[in-house]
Amino acid sequence: MALGEVTEWKMTEEERLAYIAKHPIRPTKKAVKKANSAFANIRDDYNWRGKKGAEARWGTK
Repeated sequence: MALGEVTEWKMTEEERLAYIAKHPIRPTKKAVKKANSAFANIRDDYNWRGKKGAEARWGTK
């Protein structure tokens, strides 16, 4: 198979159902909340970084 070549195959409905039965989709233990995302506290983080940077530059508190 050459680089960038795509191989395509098709499943019959029976094969698809057998695959789903063998490999079921299980829900995760905990749902991910938007509050836990990487950008949930982005505003607080930028405010904190700005204050810390000002303290480092000019010694203000």
